[in-house]
Amino acid sequence: MRVMAGPMTGIGNYSFHLIQALLKDEPRLHFSGFGLTSWLSLDAGELDRLSASKEAARASKPAAKGIGRLRNLAVEKLRQSKLAPAIYRAQFVRTVKRQSFDLFHAFNFLPFADPGVVTLPVVYDLSFVRYPHTHPRERLRRLERLPQFLEDAPLVQTISEFSRDEITSVFGCPKDKIIVAPPAASDIFRPLGPEIVQSQLAQMGITGDYFLAVGTLEPRKNLRTLIQAFGRLSKTERAAAPLLIVGGGGWGALELPPETEALRSEGSLRFLGTVSNAELRTLYEGALALMFPSIYEGFGMPVVEAMACGTRVVHSSGTSMDEISDGLAIKVGALDIDAWTAAFRALTDSSEATLDGSTALRARAAHFDWHRSAARIKDAYTTLVNT
Repeated sequence: MRVMAGPMTGIGNYSFHLIQALLKDEPRLHFSGFGLTSWLSLDAGELDRLSASKEAARASKPAAKGIGRLRNLAVEKLRQSKLAPAIYRAQFVRTVKRQSFDLFHAFNFLPFADPGVVTLPVVYDLSFVRYPHTHPRERLRRLERLPQFLEDAPLVQTISEFSRDEITSVFGCPKDKIIVAPPAASDIFRPLGPEIVQSQLAQMGITGDYFLAVGTLEPRKNLRTLIQAFGRLSKTERAAAPLLIVGGGGWGALELPPETEALRSEGSLRFLGTVSNAELRTLYEGALALMFPSIYEGFGMPVVEAMACGTRVVHSSGTSMDEISDGLAIKVGALDIDAWTAAFRALTDSSEATLDGSTALRARAAHFDWHRSAARIKDAYTTLVNT
């Protein structure tokens, strides 16, 4: 539950949509999630309320008024305080074995304490092994228990074949006990048509061509390389197609290149912060392309979301994104600045994407489906509970 308390990205987004699909497909299931201090029922109504609250927050609209809004603000302030992890851990340890669970689904890799029942851990990626400098120390300390936990777990869940291979390679976990249940684009990510998109973009203060980058602002997303590559375009080229970056703050120093402020000042580079899903859908469809230079991903949600909107994608090669795009994207070495510059230039000079190209992108995105993944997890639940 705590992973869904903050901005609905990454783990929170995956947990929310998978549980939502499981509840829709198997109404007999009952989920409880641990918030900051207590356990809450996660039924369909609670998920709808949580989703509406997050969308309102991202759209900068108050989700509640009066006492309700004050309560939400107080909870959010406590959640963001330095005491929050300690409070969460202590309360979880104190209460978890008092619950009547048949199974514990550890959506955040592993629980803080033994829940006393069989556990299904979800391992999204091994960036904390491959790139430990991109994670805070407390997270690395917590995940020191993961190798033994995976060895003891009867089944392990992950989100891509790429991550499945990583788990086997690094931890020696047998492939036949790793379930792959990939995420998918939400229903909102679909084409609206040029007229609607242009009208909505104008309301956001955006006109003309542009490139889009989406992701939490943290080192692993490799924005430094992307901005350096964009800065090598001529001023005329940058003015013709600015770079818009969507995403809230994450962990770690971004170490953006020195030219960042100059690019922002000239108006060719814009940081939009967090946006609602409706706004993100519009931004995807209106973009010349999604530029996704991440060094390492377990999946790469923006790639499948952009494709679902019929938008071209440029992403880092040799990553999990290869599995998503399946030959339909332009692939560039993550740290190859010249190649990223060339990709910007080629897409600026090229004609509009063909209808056939857009159709192929959307068809590929449809290959990933929350209900298909939910069916795999429901089977895993049955296996674990009956073992």
